[in-house]
Amino acid sequence: MQHPISRARERSRLAPSKVSPGLLAFIRAIGPLYASAALKLEGIELRHGERLVEAWRDFQEGRIRLILAFRHPYGDEPQLFSSLFDLVLPREARKLGRPLNAPAHARFVHGYEVPLWSGALVRWLLPRIGAVPVYHVRFDAESVAALRKILLEDPYPLALAPEGQVSYRSETLPRIESGSARLAFWCAEDLEKAGKTIPVLVLPLSVHYRYDEAGMDKLEAYVLGLERRCGLALRPGLSPAGAEARRLALKARLQSLDLRLISLAEAYYGIPAPQAAPAQTAPQAADREARLERVLEDALERGEAILGLKTPRRGGSAAAPERIGRVYRIRQEGWDRIYPVGGSGRLPGGPEAGGGQLERELADRRAGEAWYAMRHMETVDLAHYLDAAYLEGRPGEGSPSFGRLVECAYSLGDLASRLTGGDFSDRPNFLAKRATIIAAEPIDLGARYQDYRRDRKAAVEAATASLAKAFRDCIEEYLQ
Repeated sequence: MQHPISRARERSRLAPSKVSPGLLAFIRAIGPLYASAALKLEGIELRHGERLVEAWRDFQEGRIRLILAFRHPYGDEPQLFSSLFDLVLPREARKLGRPLNAPAHARFVHGYEVPLWSGALVRWLLPRIGAVPVYHVRFDAESVAALRKILLEDPYPLALAPEGQVSYRSETLPRIESGSARLAFWCAEDLEKAGKTIPVLVLPLSVHYRYDEAGMDKLEAYVLGLERRCGLALRPGLSPAGAEARRLALKARLQSLDLRLISLAEAYYGIPAPQAAPAQTAPQAADREARLERVLEDALERGEAILGLKTPRRGGSAAAPERIGRVYRIRQEGWDRIYPVGGSGRLPGGPEAGGGQLERELADRRAGEAWYAMRHMETVDLAHYLDAAYLEGRPGEGSPSFGRLVECAYSLGDLASRLTGGDFSDRPNFLAKRATIIAAEPIDLGARYQDYRRDRKAAVEAATASLAKAFRDCIEEYLQ
């Protein structure tokens, strides 16, 4: 469990977002070492590289404006794409006889909270590589203006994850948000005002890690440690012979872990355990989804209650907000209490703010309560994406792929961590892998601008649906 936060902290203001060529050169120099040591990345395969090369050259030569929309199932996609842009893309461009006019780089969009939880180095680094912070549940005119300016005139394309946050599964598409489409239409609008008639392309990029099945021993050892932690095993058993048999055995163990973690969460939240049928010794997976839904709802309600946020009524006339929207609200309120922002920019109780000691002590108490509220949010943030069907594998397959087993094992280990106070920084990452990045056909949303003018909501929904289809097509190609 992480050390709880018990004191309010002063929020450091990020430097203006501006690309530092010298810093980019340094990052390019150390990039291969970082990719190997930190990401455990053994290589990158780029499929349909000609689509990315042509879009990039057209952008560099002023013929288009470009948004790179990337899948976000793992969490380290920005670092992965840095390696792609620095090494793979220039090589692909030369191979196609279309060398780039300048080094490749992109302006990444990140959640405003990333610099808060990741530390001083990241706070210093992000603005100097041109990254731009955004809020999920608060309109920030400064960030919106920065994004629109980048889209209109910046020498680097904008890169963002339409899923909004890490989605934990690479072989399915859990959800995407409409931000990419809205930004593309805003860019078309701004181009029209500037008297320009160039296309606005959204280029979908699907990301997949392929883990070497030679790492099965490591994965089984990790699962054994997790079983022991959860009270499911005392000593290792013999692994069955054959790759498929081992995958099936590991699948069964992960399914048991999944149900055990749900049971532990039920006990923590005071949810009555489901009654087993007479022929059963334990609740079966048939009611697993309903049990998990109850845990997620109770966790959200607990976090909302601590922070004084209104919990949507169940079964009310108004549609309840999407669950991830509630996660965003808790996260926003929590960080605002840990890093309170006043008119002076100072913490309450400091001499600069003119407050008293008691005011500061109350701010500390609010920060401590916020930290605990956010632990419930962190559990939901991950567990919302846990899908029992994902561990079953694809229809017609005898066993789930090794990649699915790895993703599920990582997520269950992550869930155990979050139930005891952890967050995304505790997520396991011990197996080497190769990355496959699939570039889909670019989607020209500038060509749909007149549809947007007639009906903004319908145009955004249609564009988002097109983006989702492109991602699903990439997933199918990867799985073939």
